[in-house]
Amino acid sequence: MRTRWLPRGRGLGSASARLRSAVAGRGTVRAELGYGAFLSYSGERDRRWLPQLRHAIEKQSRPWYKPPHIRVFLDKTGVSIGPELWGKIEAGLARSDWLVVLASPEARASVWVDREIAWWLEHKSVHTILLVVTAGQLVWDEERGDWDPERSTALPARLAGKFERQPVWKSVDPRPDGDAVFSTDDAGFSPDVDGVAFGVASVVRGLSEDELRSEGLRDTRRNLRTARIVATALGCLLLVASTLSVVAVLSRAEATRQRDQAVVQQLITQSSLLAERDPFAARLKALAAWRIDPSPETRFAVLDAAVNPASGVLSHSVPVDSVAFSPDGRTVASGGSDGVVRIWRTGTQRTAGRPLIGHHQGITSIAFAPDGRTLASSGFDGTVRLWDLADRTQIGAPFNAGAGSVRSVAFGRDGRTLVTVDEADSGTVRVWDVATHRQTGHPLDGPGPVLGTNADGSRVGSSTSQGGIRLWDTASGAPAGGALKGGDGVVTALSFSSDGKTFATADLVGNLRLWDIEARAPVGEPIASPATSTGVRAITFSPDGAMLAAAYEGGGVRLWDLRRRAQVGGPLLAHTSTVESVAFSPDGSVLASASADTTVRLWDVRTLRQAGAPIDTGGKGAAALSPDGRSLAVVDSEQAVRLWDVVARRRVGEPLVRGVYSFSPSLAFRADGAVLAIGADGLRLREVATRRPVGEPLLGTGDVGALSFGPDGRTLVSGGPDSVHVWDLTARPPTGTALGPRSVGVALSPDGRSLATTTQDDTVVFWDMATRRRIGETPGDHTAQITAVAWSPDGTTLATAGRDDTVRLWDAATRERIGAPLRGHHGGLTSVVFSPDGATLATGGNDHTVRLWDVATERPIGAPLEGHGAGVTGVAFTPGGDTLVSWAQDGTARLWNVAATVDPVRSLCAWADGAFTTDRWHEDVPAGPASRTLCRK
Repeated sequence: MRTRWLPRGRGLGSASARLRSAVAGRGTVRAELGYGAFLSYSGERDRRWLPQLRHAIEKQSRPWYKPPHIRVFLDKTGVSIGPELWGKIEAGLARSDWLVVLASPEARASVWVDREIAWWLEHKSVHTILLVVTAGQLVWDEERGDWDPERSTALPARLAGKFERQPVWKSVDPRPDGDAVFSTDDAGFSPDVDGVAFGVASVVRGLSEDELRSEGLRDTRRNLRTARIVATALGCLLLVASTLSVVAVLSRAEATRQRDQAVVQQLITQSSLLAERDPFAARLKALAAWRIDPSPETRFAVLDAAVNPASGVLSHSVPVDSVAFSPDGRTVASGGSDGVVRIWRTGTQRTAGRPLIGHHQGITSIAFAPDGRTLASSGFDGTVRLWDLADRTQIGAPFNAGAGSVRSVAFGRDGRTLVTVDEADSGTVRVWDVATHRQTGHPLDGPGPVLGTNADGSRVGSSTSQGGIRLWDTASGAPAGGALKGGDGVVTALSFSSDGKTFATADLVGNLRLWDIEARAPVGEPIASPATSTGVRAITFSPDGAMLAAAYEGGGVRLWDLRRRAQVGGPLLAHTSTVESVAFSPDGSVLASASADTTVRLWDVRTLRQAGAPIDTGGKGAAALSPDGRSLAVVDSEQAVRLWDVVARRRVGEPLVRGVYSFSPSLAFRADGAVLAIGADGLRLREVATRRPVGEPLLGTGDVGALSFGPDGRTLVSGGPDSVHVWDLTARPPTGTALGPRSVGVALSPDGRSLATTTQDDTVVFWDMATRRRIGETPGDHTAQITAVAWSPDGTTLATAGRDDTVRLWDAATRERIGAPLRGHHGGLTSVVFSPDGATLATGGNDHTVRLWDVATERPIGAPLEGHGAGVTGVAFTPGGDTLVSWAQDGTARLWNVAATVDPVRSLCAWADGAFTTDRWHEDVPAGPASRTLCRK
């Protein structure tokens, strides 16, 4: 997508004369061509030198043989902005990527500069505003976290309080005496035009100033090489022709490569900046960068976009009070305070057809009919309206409650009836016939403020004056039992589960409570929201009833695992104002939140999150995942070694061993999964299927803190406080060779030829398994004990985790460290493992978290995986790499969905569901690289 800019004027004389001059000087501008920098300025001094600035920006932002990547429009005539011209400028602002404000006392006082900034802040982001100080000064006050209002004489007032932190800005420096290219004749003012041009061009293109300068140097060198080749080739016409052809091809290829690299860097930068503001565009730009140049850097950009839970923003111009998914999940309906209902496609995140206009006041509730063809909306105007979604027309006359506003609306299960709740202190529930638009039966009067309706409208829940809850049957109009009392807080929100067996309430202080409808009693203890949370405005169950989403007044959304009474991941904090409504998609994969900040946000609730409920194994230390990823062996609280089916989440069979009293037991599966090695009070082998011992114990006593099988199952290495032993399991009886030093960590390479063992000196020793000789050692980079080691699947890299809160990667051939240490855990690491494809590293720590790392770029992937209530003692990937299993001292094992790390490109394409079309490439990718298919079938 080309950046776009439009001209602008300034008040410097007769308005009509200036307008005629501007039109004549500007000429015809093609509508499809845009500009990369919209220059906002005021004053005669700046107007005189800005033509040179425009020329310098365009010159520095392109190779000599290409049109400029950045087109800069500058009005040279100084025409004031009239009513007709403002419309064109507003259109230009809408098509621009960056607003460059030439800050000065004149700009500070300019009405038009203020008007342009105001438009930009309303429709775009403050992060795409660049400040260039041409006169006066800007002073940032760190204590205030804002500009110093007294000393910032060049700051337009509109920008005060808009930046979260001090932005990057540039002052116009004068050239040294005698070095002036021109002068504005304003007290000798001679600005450094090139310096300003490099600064603006570098930000817009996403390149450093050094990279921009190097482009010109490369062009010059290329021209010199071409000239020498032509001069040398004059002696032979055939040689001249062939040489010139080769040079031309190489030059074009190099120019194309440089251009594509510049576009790739720009796309990566834009993807990062848009991650929260426009996640759909962020994902598309990251994917486009990968298609242009499939490198580790672009892969990480795709991965980073794929694991971001924010997956879309649907923008209104007014606060949004309600949101709902269609039954097939392909569309989202949202209603704003302007009384308009908008329909969006979840894939493209664009409006689908005309908005539904009919209400005279704000929308309070939205509901889709079970067949998805009809939509019902209620409003503060006291009406409920039905809409035909095929032609976007209202069906019949509105339902008039005649009692003020209507709080909510719900379809009956068969779609033939509607249940509405009037907004009143006493509350009134009415049932309507959809076909006739008439009430059926008598309304239910006086239940109190109604807070929620179940899926088919057959039951409603209302709050009582004493802070309790009462359920009502809408058909009979009678209460379903007495009032339910739980907690001391005033109930502010209520939601029924999809099966109708449970409902949840939230109170004024943020506590959440579950209720069993049949038993009419609370289910477990209440869930307390964090102390930093504000009151809960809305709650909703996930379709499977396993999670509850809660919307808070401060703008946050939190997901709660109802089985373990714990928060799922971190809070979703992109909203800047109160969240009024939340809704899950029918498959539970997406959560929509509507806010007073005028947006609806979509969240991918599967991204790097726990898959299913935790497994209560009772194991607090040693565990091992079988090679097929289905069985987990643990030493449980009864000192028994048991197997758990991680797919079915249940214990399997009798214990393999009882009476395991070792302080630090260890477990390891053989490569075929048929045998389990158990290091506890000695070392023994057990057949997994029969639970029978395999021969006599290899060691009769002593602790064995680490175990590692060879790939063919013929070798087993054990490490402990006394020494490292290498066991030949093919011998009868098996024989062991002591290597000498003790080790708390041992790992055989994937080919079985090398062994890595940890030492007391916080290093790793490498051994040749054929000769049993020491072949090298890593430097002592760790500053505390190494607790775990792991080989990459190809055997070229070794990862070490330590109590110094770092993970380090080592070249197995040279024993040299690769890159910088990976930091993020606190309190020491306990485990490390590579994914089956070697692209991802997983670590567990005493800080109760699991973290993922991109091996190629050595960067963290997403936020930490939170859920364990104690230190994580081990992690392992399933064979496909799409699931990570972790176990901890809290006695649980947890499964995490990490499918996005296996193939982030496929993950993004599956998420887009066909929305990444060729048209989107032309709209969102800068001009230059040839159009590519974003998602391949």
